[in-house]
Amino acid sequence: MTILVTGASGHVGRAVLEALVAAGQDVRASSRDATKLDVPEGVAKVSADLEDASTLEPALDGVSAAFIYTRPQGIDGFVKAAEAAGVRHVVVLSSAATLQPDAAQSRIAALHHAVERAVAAGSFASTMLNPGAFATNTLAWRADVAEGAVRTVYPDSRIGAIHERDIADVAARILIDGSHDGQSLPLTGPAPISFREQAEVLADVLGKPLRVEELTVEQATEQMLARGWPPEVPPSVLGAWARTLREPSLVTDVVREVTGAAPRTFRQWAEDHRADFS
Repeated sequence: MTILVTGASGHVGRAVLEALVAAGQDVRASSRDATKLDVPEGVAKVSADLEDASTLEPALDGVSAAFIYTRPQGIDGFVKAAEAAGVRHVVVLSSAATLQPDAAQSRIAALHHAVERAVAAGSFASTMLNPGAFATNTLAWRADVAEGAVRTVYPDSRIGAIHERDIADVAARILIDGSHDGQSLPLTGPAPISFREQAEVLADVLGKPLRVEELTVEQATEQMLARGWPPEVPPSVLGAWARTLREPSLVTDVVREVTGAAPRTFRQWAEDHRADFS
């Protein structure tokens, strides 16, 4: 049984790859340029672009299960290629935005819904992973942290930040055992944590004081756009953060239910990524 992991150069994709290798699985890693992939010994790698169906046949040859990320453009081509290759299960890294009450008005939800619908209509089994806030988003603070600061809008917004390895462990378990067909799984960290509290944890882990400087919505939007976010995304993200100032942030126990292990804390994430801030 060969399992394909697309986006293997990303934080989540790499973690899925490592979780499957640790479980003794036959894994094939892919990215748009496989020559740039650094993979564990014995892992095959192949160039594949989810937005270009012509690249998918060699990537999917002999594959029984696949992990993919959201790319609306070309998803129909992927589904057809996966069906032709006889893939039995596809796990999609989607977004918690598709499960929110305002999903119909969210551009982020619309992009992920397009992929979810296309994959769910395939002849194979499928599972959607719907994490909320990624703890890895904190890496965007690296330049500020180097200056002794954390600059963020809504510092007291409380989110259920999840470690990428928890997403990966859930994905790996499902890819191996083929469970949770037809389900959408809301994934979160163990407890809501504010950006201010994240800064305090980082300061403690890094052993350096960090002051918190609050950005305006306009400044935060400008910052997101400068980092390459599509222009339609910041309003949805900032709106979600604003809501958690007055509403409890969603926290689930799905990670434990699927893997049997409690989700990692933000402190564990910070310790795992200490070197990224040095």
